[in-house]
Amino acid sequence: MAEQQQALPSFFCPISMQLMTDPVNTCDGHTYERSFIETWLQQHRTSPLTGSRLPRRDLVPNLALRNAIQEW
Repeated sequence: MAEQQQALPSFFCPISMQLMTDPVNTCDGHTYERSFIETWLQQHRTSPLTGSRLPRRDLVPNLALRNAIQEW
């Protein structure tokens, strides 16, 4: 449990609140776990964090964050 407390908040998906293993960025710059944001985008065209419309649904792997999580 102590290790979980040391994890940075950015390591956790804002949708699921789970530790991310495949973090991706949306076009507005927010990072989510791929599977959760893909499910969200199937039903919404908005950001789950801001409610703003997302003009594009493409997802970009956040390799720096994934590496940081793996090193943790």
